[in-house]
Amino acid sequence: MEDNKKNNLKMQEKLLEKYELFRALDELSLKTICNRSGIYKSQGIEGYFILLVLLLLNFLGESINHFIRYSRNELFNRCGKDAYYRLSSKEGINWRRFMFELSLKVINKLRIYSNWDKRVLIIDDTVISKRGSKIEGLSWVYDHVLSKSVKGFEGLVLGWSDCSSFIPIDFALRGSKKEIVKFYKEGLDKRKISSKRRAEFYKSKFELSLEMLYRAKRKGIDVGYVLFDSWYCYGNFVKEIVNEIGYNVISILKTSPKLMVKYKGKIIHTKRLWSVVYKGKSREKQINLKGNLIKTRSVIAEFGGINVKLVFCKPLKKKDYLKKQIILLSTDTSLTTEEIIATYKQRWSVEVLFKEAKSKLFFGKYQVRNFESTICFLTLSLVRYIILSYIERFNGDVRYKGSIFEKLKYEIEEVNMLCCTENFLNLILSLFEDLESSYTLFCDKLRELLDIIKYNLQILIFQRCET
Repeated sequence: MEDNKKNNLKMQEKLLEKYELFRALDELSLKTICNRSGIYKSQGIEGYFILLVLLLLNFLGESINHFIRYSRNELFNRCGKDAYYRLSSKEGINWRRFMFELSLKVINKLRIYSNWDKRVLIIDDTVISKRGSKIEGLSWVYDHVLSKSVKGFEGLVLGWSDCSSFIPIDFALRGSKKEIVKFYKEGLDKRKISSKRRAEFYKSKFELSLEMLYRAKRKGIDVGYVLFDSWYCYGNFVKEIVNEIGYNVISILKTSPKLMVKYKGKIIHTKRLWSVVYKGKSREKQINLKGNLIKTRSVIAEFGGINVKLVFCKPLKKKDYLKKQIILLSTDTSLTTEEIIATYKQRWSVEVLFKEAKSKLFFGKYQVRNFESTICFLTLSLVRYIILSYIERFNGDVRYKGSIFEKLKYEIEEVNMLCCTENFLNLILSLFEDLESSYTLFCDKLRELLDIIKYNLQILIFQRCET
């Protein structure tokens, strides 16, 4: 009996060492986070197992139906596809808490490897286009890339970065006034989580961004700066982040005749700053950015009632890394020009997230009609990105995330093959049952092997304790 326990422990250790994905889920205590977030079932298959299958969808198939057809074995295919759809559309699950707690675990592990001034929060949004006509909350949104309106949603994402890794920590889904499909459940109890998510749907980007930043501050996320592009750069928005929340801001200044800057006692709209402030070559400075020379000049001005440092950046050649002249704004006036530019470069990591999540992790690609299911699958796509970033960082893996994704896909397929081996051994046993007793020893050994494979795979996938 003791030998069997030792063999099982050794095999379990080898399995956890071999399969990176399950080792990462074990280290991040995913099952505990599931229970805290309301991902559980009162009877039948436990909620953690169903969530695990939903996470693995991306590696073995594009849809729940394809996954179930592909994994013809006892461990993965233990319940019908309706169980997965019911869990994804459950109203009582706090998907925001699930994603926040997982990202906080990763951030706490990464925080010791970076300086405070290199840690930043990044805000950005992306358009999630949809083709259906019966999706709950569907509306017309303007896509700046395509320069036209498309059917879908706007996804607003808040992420944490330390120059090496990007971890999404929160997101909100919003639509527009041009609704195509109204919400099916308008009379929901306002105290429910699903009702609060629906209430967010009609808020502006500024309201949602401030709410996410307030939540990050309450959770104890301490960073040097908040980064965003020129679309969010308005005086009241910057002022509230600095004075009320307590974060400094670095952004591209929006050039508009409606935005005003106070410089040397004169009020100038931001579109005239280049012609009024940027004069002469006396205080110009050249900076080498990725082999490209950029002319810069910095001044102190007042924007939104607070003192800011404006950095004028002008490329010497239009074909350079910086395509056009921009003005960077920093609420921390003690930073040098080089530090402001280097810090703002981190904002690009959120664009990498959108590209990776849409191309590899099916961010916004699942066709579901229920609003809760939409939130569920968007959250799971971002959770996959968190897990990939965690594996990439702690394994010292410098490969592209796409390569890590492919490796994990092969690992899940290998686990699936081991599960199929169990069915194959059962078939062999059924063939030998009717033969002479001379095969008894062979059958006993085969059953032992079958029990070892089944027991250890169950522990590996479901993360069960020894008791």
